[in-house]
Amino acid sequence: MVQQNSNAVTVRNAVKYYTSEKPILDELNMTVPRGSIYGLLGASGCGKTTLLSCIVGVKNIDSGDIWVLGGKPGRPGSGIPGPRVGYMPQEISLVGEFTVTGALYYFGRINGLEDEEIETRQKFLSELLQLPPANRLIKNMSGGQQRRVSFAAAMIHSPEFLILDEPTVGLDPILSNNIWLYLTKITQEEGITVLITTHYIQEAKDSNVIGLMRCGKLLAESSPAELLEQFHCSSLEEAFLGLCQAQDSTMLANASEVQGIQDIKIEEDQNVHQNEDSYKRMKGQIAEFRARSIYNVSASRRFKALMIKNGVQFFRFYSGIVFALLFPLAQVGSFFGGVTDDLKDVSIGIVNEEAGNCKNNIGNNSIWYDQENFICRFSNLSCRFIHEYGDSIAEQKYYDSVSAASEATRNGDLVGVMHFNHNFSEALQNRIQDFSNPDLNNILYGTINVYLDMGDMQIGLYMEKKLYERFTEIFENVMKDCEYSPRVGSLPLRFDAVYSSMDDGYKYFVAPGFIMILLFFLATTISATLIITDRAEGVWDRSLVQGVKNSEILVAHILTQTTLIIIHVTMIMTLFFPIWDVECKGSYFDVFLLMFLDGFAGLMYGFFISVTCKNHTMANYASAGSFFPLIVMSASIWPAEGIESEIRWLSYSMPTTWPAIGLRAIIFKGYSFDDDEVIFGMLVSIAYISILFIIILFALRSKS
Repeated sequence: MVQQNSNAVTVRNAVKYYTSEKPILDELNMTVPRGSIYGLLGASGCGKTTLLSCIVGVKNIDSGDIWVLGGKPGRPGSGIPGPRVGYMPQEISLVGEFTVTGALYYFGRINGLEDEEIETRQKFLSELLQLPPANRLIKNMSGGQQRRVSFAAAMIHSPEFLILDEPTVGLDPILSNNIWLYLTKITQEEGITVLITTHYIQEAKDSNVIGLMRCGKLLAESSPAELLEQFHCSSLEEAFLGLCQAQDSTMLANASEVQGIQDIKIEEDQNVHQNEDSYKRMKGQIAEFRARSIYNVSASRRFKALMIKNGVQFFRFYSGIVFALLFPLAQVGSFFGGVTDDLKDVSIGIVNEEAGNCKNNIGNNSIWYDQENFICRFSNLSCRFIHEYGDSIAEQKYYDSVSAASEATRNGDLVGVMHFNHNFSEALQNRIQDFSNPDLNNILYGTINVYLDMGDMQIGLYMEKKLYERFTEIFENVMKDCEYSPRVGSLPLRFDAVYSSMDDGYKYFVAPGFIMILLFFLATTISATLIITDRAEGVWDRSLVQGVKNSEILVAHILTQTTLIIIHVTMIMTLFFPIWDVECKGSYFDVFLLMFLDGFAGLMYGFFISVTCKNHTMANYASAGSFFPLIVMSASIWPAEGIESEIRWLSYSMPTTWPAIGLRAIIFKGYSFDDDEVIFGMLVSIAYISILFIIILFALRSKS
């Protein structure tokens, strides 16, 4: 334990596998003395970045031991991950929508700094690293400028242990040497430990200790002078080459990239002295910060920084704002325009063998009552039906024969044919008079024959319903003109609505399911790539190094996106109820809560996709691929009772089926949370939210 406490880092027999074939770390041993600069050299893919991730506690080794600053990373009280360490990864790992100030304030806050301290340190680091203007966005900077800001973000809180992964790549040689001089100063005067990786081998000559790493193993670990003496060579490149040849003679050092360092030494020293006054002013504040021993920054401070970060990302991602606000309008607008109560621009064929096209008979004088014989007489009654049907249901087109009209129907010109026999009025009159013993011919000839194109089932059913309803109205008026009771013209079967109205069309059935699916997938689409983006940019892991928890990042994202769900629910309710004028029988609060829970379940489903998919392409496939089965199986276009009983359970287990049923019950039946349909809708959403949240947390933990 003495050895562990006397060193900044102690690694013993570390093994780490990504696949079962070959370890990325192979029985690796490493010792980093406190207050020193440790240069870790090695080619890309040798395991340097993995080793650093294990040292800072973002990843776990499969076997072996690691001690950092006297404790094991991730253990309570170790401060690792946390503000004791400053980490600059090889990638930029900054939020593109941040300004220079925004980036430094974010990393300063999650490391426990007050805003005044951050401002002071930003001024010093701006001079030291020649940072771009404070208000410039990260995404608008060059690669070298971004690396300088990344370096500043690692140093903003003056950590005890500074880990820098390829910090000088792409930097000006003068600035690169300034950085090395500054690192030497803080290790000597403040006891800070620096672990730096570089592929500029000769650059590492200023390190106190050099570790040469290859194929998951540390080939050597000693001072530059000892390495040169051991291999009897004049440069570190030769020493490294000798070690590699002993293991495998396939790697050649690239020393040509480092030129002219000694030639510009005088100019570099002058630049460093220009920052001396700023450094002295900061030194007292640095000591004061370290004296606080902030190993565990409060969760509320970290969470505030995360929420600010998410807000900045959202409001500066302009195309995302347009999508988030205009997409619901476009979707609901398409529903309004695409699903209506009446068919438009359809035609029905009329074959009237009794009176042709009725040009000479408008239908008003087709009925009179014979008072002498107490008989109601009909004449060209077909014209009355034709005129009173009018074009309100479908445009009427006249044909001379049923065969010609049927051919037009087969060609798609008509949705059906209405046929009146040559003696329709006489047969209907006789049928009414002899109702107790009607003649079969009177029944046949006194019937309006309608032939519908049922290949378009929904159009055919619509026409059947509308023609039947209108026929009943017309025939009741005929009976009234005959001085009979209008009910004589009605079937002895009456339909009335317990809930809603008999006039409500198909859109009233579809609307609740459409609303729930829209909310679910709006939230899914937005959240399905958030975690992937954070991980791809490196911001997620870099935040973890500074002590931020996976759960904190996740909850911050959830709360940010919850605001969008509330906006979406409010927009859709406004469009459907006040604007579309849908009457809600139940409570608007109940509607809002049920819709919100459904959207929240979609949000969690999106995060589930985001943690289980490796890239945006896979996430898009998973999101889009689950959309169609949800529409078909969630009883949004067809009732669940119409699904085969063997698979109906699958429909009821969908995340939008019961919520849609519950929403329909609130809107059209006036149900509340006391009714089973609404309760089941809420419980299904809550179950999806809870289960997916637990899975997401386990998935995030398993990635370590």
